[in-house]
Amino acid sequence: MSQTLPESPTSFTLKEAIDYSMDHSFTVKNSVLQKNMTSAKKGEVRSLLLPQVSANADYNHFFQVQKNILEGGIGLMTTAAPGAVVPLQLALPNQLVPSLSASQVLFDMSHFSGLKAANASEVIADQTIKKSQIDMTVNVTKAYYGVLVNEKQLKAIRKNLERMDSLYKETIARYETGLARRIDVSRIEVSLNNMREEKEKTIRAVALSRSILKYQMNLPEENPLVLTDSLSENVLLEVEQILNTRQKVNYSNRIEYSIIESQKRLSKLDLQATRAGHYPRLLAVASTGFTPSASKIENLTQSSRWYQYSSVGLRLQVPIFSGFATHYKVQQKRIEEEVIDNNKVALEKGINLEVDQALINLENSMQSLKIQKRNLDLAQENLQVLRAEYEHGIALNIEVTTAEASLIDAQTSYYNALYGALLSKADYDKAMGNIIK
Repeated sequence: MSQTLPESPTSFTLKEAIDYSMDHSFTVKNSVLQKNMTSAKKGEVRSLLLPQVSANADYNHFFQVQKNILEGGIGLMTTAAPGAVVPLQLALPNQLVPSLSASQVLFDMSHFSGLKAANASEVIADQTIKKSQIDMTVNVTKAYYGVLVNEKQLKAIRKNLERMDSLYKETIARYETGLARRIDVSRIEVSLNNMREEKEKTIRAVALSRSILKYQMNLPEENPLVLTDSLSENVLLEVEQILNTRQKVNYSNRIEYSIIESQKRLSKLDLQATRAGHYPRLLAVASTGFTPSASKIENLTQSSRWYQYSSVGLRLQVPIFSGFATHYKVQQKRIEEEVIDNNKVALEKGINLEVDQALINLENSMQSLKIQKRNLDLAQENLQVLRAEYEHGIALNIEVTTAEASLIDAQTSYYNALYGALLSKADYDKAMGNIIK
């Protein structure tokens, strides 16, 4: 029996859209994969502190067998003349050496420091995931608001179009009864055509903004998308509070600052690990194997030739001179620390600039939004009065069409100002590090 896969959701609040993007965004997924890679590297470093076991098998054929030199009158050579040189062949031409060896690090400062550095790298990987989540939150928020603003503007244009179409039909009826001129009909028809064109442009803008949101969320393009949140002017209250309180910048709230501090700690640990290259290493070693040999290769398999040997011991490795390699590696790490210190200072200045710029944009957006809201109210009121006067034969046709055009301009300016305020609020929250705590 076939099992159908669950369909992707189609309705999203802003929070749900952000949560969906966290689970499906390639940027976030890649940062998680990078964290997994860092964890694997940490395991690689840890494995160097575990026993290392290897098996070897060497075969040698000596076409000139090494001879050992003995002197007559000494040891086994008592029958030879004293001082006579006696070459003695102790080995056979064919030799097989299968062996098993093991070692265990007992003391190695570079490995111990490397493990600490691996832990620090894992912290940076976690912080990088958080940074990608913050960036994704801001991008989805801006795209979500972009759809809402365009849809709101499209709704307003459709209402304007209905009013203009009604006015057009009414003017035609008046023209047919001799109460209006032909130029009045033509003037309204021009405005009506312009409004229809504006409607089509806005429809395309809505489609584009939806595509941008789907892209940010990594939602398949063919999937339907319904946004359940609505535009609210509550953002005005939040912005007013921000501008009134002027919260002090706290660098530690910014994930970039946390990352650079972690990079500083990692650099110090890397420096320790590099300096540890001057320290000795102590290992426990063990080996076992066989050394069969024979004049003819086919005799190597004879069991009488196989005698086992085994040994255990300690190996102390003391670095004496590495051609100044460790010295130059330490220099590189010190320079790297200086670069990180410079980047930290630059980041602090950059954060201050971001916050100042965000506050200026907020003030400008708020001022623009208040003005455009007032203009919109005036344009609506003006149109309402002129429509009533036109119906009573007081106002001219051109005054009504001009008022309709002014209302459209006021609506466009208002929604652009509202969208600008929403974007400025998102940029300010990001600059202050208030997106994800």
